[in-house]
This record gives sequence, structure tokens and C-alpha cells, in this order.
Amino acid sequence: MRRSRHNSALQVQDDWPIRKALTLSDVDITHPFLTLPRQPVETYILVHLTQSECEHLLNREQVPINAQDDDTGDVYIMKLKWRGSYYNLIGKWGRIVRSKGLDVGQVIKIRWFDGCLHFSVPQQDITVPPLQVIPAPTVHDQWPIRKVLTLSDVDTNHPFLPLARRSVEDHILVHWTPQQRELLRSEEQVNLNARDVDTGEIYVMKLRWRGNYYNLIGKWGKIIRSKGLGVGKEIKIRWANGCLHFSVPYEQVIEPATIPVIQHRQQQHHQHQQQQHHHHHQQQHQHQQQQHYQQQQHDEWPIKKALTLSDVDTNHPFLTLPGKSVEDHILLYWASQAREQLRNEYQINVNARDYDTGDSFLMKLKCRGSYYNLIGKWGQIIRSKGLQVGQEIKVRWDNGYLVFSVPE
Repeated sequence: MRRSRHNSALQVQDDWPIRKALTLSDVDITHPFLTLPRQPVETYILVHLTQSECEHLLNREQVPINAQDDDTGDVYIMKLKWRGSYYNLIGKWGRIVRSKGLDVGQVIKIRWFDGCLHFSVPQQDITVPPLQVIPAPTVHDQWPIRKVLTLSDVDTNHPFLPLARRSVEDHILVHWTPQQRELLRSEEQVNLNARDVDTGEIYVMKLRWRGNYYNLIGKWGKIIRSKGLGVGKEIKIRWANGCLHFSVPYEQVIEPATIPVIQHRQQQHHQHQQQQHHHHHQQQHQHQQQQHYQQQQHDEWPIKKALTLSDVDTNHPFLTLPGKSVEDHILLYWASQAREQLRNEYQINVNARDYDTGDSFLMKLKCRGSYYNLIGKWGQIIRSKGLQVGQEIKVRWDNGYLVFSVPE
């Protein structure tokens, strides 16, 4: 069986399970590293490593691997490093960037075969150099970066706006000079001018690099308060004329047209009797709808995730949950004091219940920036439920408990 799998792998030369468009940080030779998303790495690469190598990765240590450039046949000794929500490929990456002339927008393809990481950046995928065809935005309503604000985005106690790294690099940093980008890499933050398109006000703010995302800080708390920003509103961002422009359009409240008071009193009296006649029936109907809605809500699992290799590692047990999902569906129900404690201490005790067995656990929810870790009794849960990679876990907040389920 193993032999047939190897033969099929040899026959399918274009089977590349990991594909990525290179970003600005990927081709930066001053700090050379290739960032790879966690799930594909754990699904298609880590499964081929030894248990000892996986343990080294989870201990934040580097693991040496052989990497082959399938375009040239060159083989490099490189290192794979775990960064929490993503992995970095380092070592000879700067040399590869220079020798292949890699640029933003090119697609790198990666696979694991025969004890070696293989990669390819086909030349035929390149049409024209991407940086030469990205003009500064000229259309006033062109907003390449859009984000729905979360609970942490509008927290005035710790005001910052996190933005996805690729969006910032593709639509903001691409307009900067190499010196400005280098300053951001070395200092990890850079001053910039930000203009509120809705009011015309200009602020001096800071863009701070945080690995797989960027934070916009400085006057963000003032902006939250002055604009009355809340969860669910959409912020739009673009770069133009050396300035970061943003907009949170005000919602237009459309009031129904008033009914001209020209009706006869008898008509009004008749309508009033009809309203009273149907009032009781309408209340009953609304009560039934509310019960039905509550029943639907009780059955809903707003957070769903396929377990990864790191989620089921009993040596370093923790469950990683995406930040936006936790903030939208768990922290939203917490008291402000509990959210404040989580922000200040980066972790808080929570009661957790296994929906499948009814067992309850005292666990901890730990804030990791763009994601959260559920720790404490997670190793015990992995062993007792026999959790494995690929199984789906469902999570929700219900009556003071973090409830989870992994249906068999």
C-alpha cells in the first residue's frame, strides 16, 4: 500500500497542496523568511515529521529540514519555526529570493515528498511585475481594505485597530519607499498621517508590525469615542497621496413617511377597534416566534473548527480559537469587568462544559493577540474523548459556560 502511494505521488508532479501568493514581507531580503499558514503546514508537512521534531516545534524551537527547488534542482538545508498561528521557513530564504528574483504577487507552491520539502515558483505564472501595475488609488470610492469592527477594535481601554498583514502589505506598504518599509521592520512601528474622510480631520498615528497583522494605534481611542464606533460597523481604508484614509459611513435612518391626518374620525375609531381585536392574537404569535427563535439559538454553534495537530498534542495541550469568533460569540456576553481582566492579565478562568458528556471543567482562556487559547484541562479532554486531527469541535457560550461538542 505504501509503495502504491509513492508511485502515485511520483506520477502526479503538479500536486501542490500548499500555494501562496508572496507578500511584501516574504520577499524582504533584509529580514528573510517565508510565512506559511498553520493549518496547511500541519496537515501536509508536520504529519511527515517525527514525534520528536513536532515536539521541538511546539517548544518554539527550530527544526532543520531539507528543501528542494524543483525549478532548478538545488537543495538547501533550511529551518521551520512555529510562530503560534503560522510557521516561518528560514535559513537560506534570502538567498532563494535573490537567486530566483522573487517578487510580490508570485505564487509559490509547496509539498512534502520523500523526506524533503519541495517548492516551486513557476516562471509561467508571472505575467508582468506586480509592483509596476499597482497605481495609487485614484477613484475616491475605491476602498481595498474593509473590516467589520470587533469587540477588541472598539475597546477604548486598550485602543488599537488590528489589520490583516496581507491587506496592509498589498494596499499600503506597497506605496511606501524601501526606506520606510525598512524602518517599519527594524523599529516595528512608524508614524503616519491618517485622515477621517467623513469629517476631514487628520491624525498623527502609528502603524505597528505584529507578525501576521498590523496595529493602527495613537489616536484610535479618540476616534472610537468621537465617531461612536460600535461592534458590527464597517471601516474602509485606503492609501492615497502619502496618507492613510479611513471611513466609517454613518448609517442613514430612514423614517417612514407620516400619514396625513385627513382620515375621518370614524375610520380612526374602526382601525383602533381592529388593532385591539388582533392585539391578543398578535402577542401570542410573537411569543411563539420568540420561543422558536430561542430554541434555534440554543441549537446553534457559532464557532466551529477542524482540530489541527497542535490542538490534539497532549504534551503541550491547548485549543486555539480565532480571535474574532471568540470576541463576537463569547466575550460579547461577558461583563465589562471580566473583559477588562482578560485584557490586563491576558488570561481568565472560565467554566467549560462538555455538551456530549455533561462533564464540567475549570479552565483558562488566554489572549494571544489575534487568537485565544483554551488551556487547563484540555489535555485531559483530548485523552478522554480520543480527539484526532480533522475532527470538528463546536463551541458556544451558554448561561455562564463555554460549551463545546465534538460529535462522534
